[in-house]
Amino acid sequence: MTGLEKILSTIEQDSNDRCREITEQAQKHAQEIIDAASAKAQEDIENAKASVDKKVAEHDGAIEASVSMTKNRIILEGKLDIISSTLERALEVIKALPKKEYFEILKGLILKNVRKGEGVLCLSKEDTEKLPSNFIDSINNALKRGYKISLGESADIDSGFILVYGDIDINCSFDAVASAKREELRDTLNEMLFN
Repeated sequence: MTGLEKILSTIEQDSNDRCREITEQAQKHAQEIIDAASAKAQEDIENAKASVDKKVAEHDGAIEASVSMTKNRIILEGKLDIISSTLERALEVIKALPKKEYFEILKGLILKNVRKGEGVLCLSKEDTEKLPSNFIDSINNALKRGYKISLGESADIDSGFILVYGDIDINCSFDAVASAKREELRDTLNEMLFN
């Protein structure tokens, strides 16, 4: 081998060694990039999975809350239906009572709602026609001093009465009393179910 061939062989050997070194470094660097990208991808996958799990849990919680609210609403509606039908049935029973018992109930309701001063008692047309002769006197005898009622014109109500004190009307028709009780019971049920 001549001197030139030796120099060329050495240059070729150095060049091959350098190319191999550069290739190894490039492969090592490429593997580092791949490993870093793989780790980042794995981290992104785990973050996405955690996010999905969180959203699923939130969605499940919202569904559970919605189901619970729907269940409570259905229970409330059922209880309100029961209250309404019970009140309607109670009104039917009261209206069907014998005259003496019916007017005793009216008397008790009048005594609970009478105000100081002179009031006018307005009954339904049907109740005015069935009114016992001593009914107003028996109420006035049961009232304290300063309280008095007199019988007024028939009111346009089904049953019960209206007490009139000047510009103030106290509506004690059985429908009005039942409606007030219905609202009171509705409020109580709402409180029990949702608080």
